[in-house]
Amino acid sequence: MSFADIAQIAGLVYYPDTEPGIKRRRAGRGFSYTAPDGTRIDNKDERARIAAIAVPPAYGDVWISPMLRGHLQATGLDDRERKQYRYHADWTEHHAQLKFEKLVAFAQTLPKLRRWIGTHLRGAAGERETAIAATLALIDRASLRVGHSVYTAENGSYGATTMLREHGDFQGGRVRLSYIGKGNAQINKDFFAPRLSAVLEACQDLPGAEIITWQGDAGTPHAVRSEQINETLHEICGEFATAKTMRTWNGTLAAFNVALAPGDLTIKAMTEAASDTLHNTPTVARNSYIHPAVIELAELHTTQRAAMLDRIRGVQSEPGLRSGEAPLTAFLRGD
Repeated sequence: MSFADIAQIAGLVYYPDTEPGIKRRRAGRGFSYTAPDGTRIDNKDERARIAAIAVPPAYGDVWISPMLRGHLQATGLDDRERKQYRYHADWTEHHAQLKFEKLVAFAQTLPKLRRWIGTHLRGAAGERETAIAATLALIDRASLRVGHSVYTAENGSYGATTMLREHGDFQGGRVRLSYIGKGNAQINKDFFAPRLSAVLEACQDLPGAEIITWQGDAGTPHAVRSEQINETLHEICGEFATAKTMRTWNGTLAAFNVALAPGDLTIKAMTEAASDTLHNTPTVARNSYIHPAVIELAELHTTQRAAMLDRIRGVQSEPGLRSGEAPLTAFLRGD
């Protein structure tokens, strides 16, 4: 589904910043605004709408949509020259809901994705597909952020594609990781994965600084890029799937497994479980990484929730799925 399609469903106009927009310029202690036709904007209601978008005063090269119902309301460059976006509230809400709606479709592709990972983990270290499979396995097993070289350069934070050799240890079939993640958080992971551990250990003998690298035809070392990870997910799982989808699934699963466990159920317990899995705050976990239907389980009467979960608790799993994934898929499908 394209951005234009999403905008239409949300009752908005698809209007990107490649179209003519309102320009903002400094004027004394405030700003003046110029419409696309070159006239100055003095209308109080329009200026109030612009003010409500809340584009930070420090942003440069500001573009503001002239459309009240435009899906994109403003863009600008922050102090690091990074482009920032302000979307219409209806767009943000619908786009977030669409992300969760796609989780069932993603879950149904998990066995296929994990078969692809397992097949390519048997390839030779230094091959592009082996490196991509190892990176996907890290995201899948350890719920890592995909990482980006820009974040490493600017903030000293790392992810699956940017971790360095010093951040890992691979002995006895275990994968041990220790590095600084987003928000300067210390990330420590330790899990048993013999095939992945062997591939990662072999990667340490290849050229390159990253924990996972592959070699081109001339023997040139290459790091895995986040774009390659998402392109692979698009090919295997569908265009909607990204590395963030994998983390959203893992966060939702962590919360759902709390619901499956005996005892009282609270939203706090579910969000903390997702937070521990993803290494972010409980608030971020609840708002961005746990399907709303799972959160709603805590709001049901105990008897109603027990009957619902008992019905799906015994759903037959299939190869490639982990504990709780088959019941979670059935729950989200409404079985």
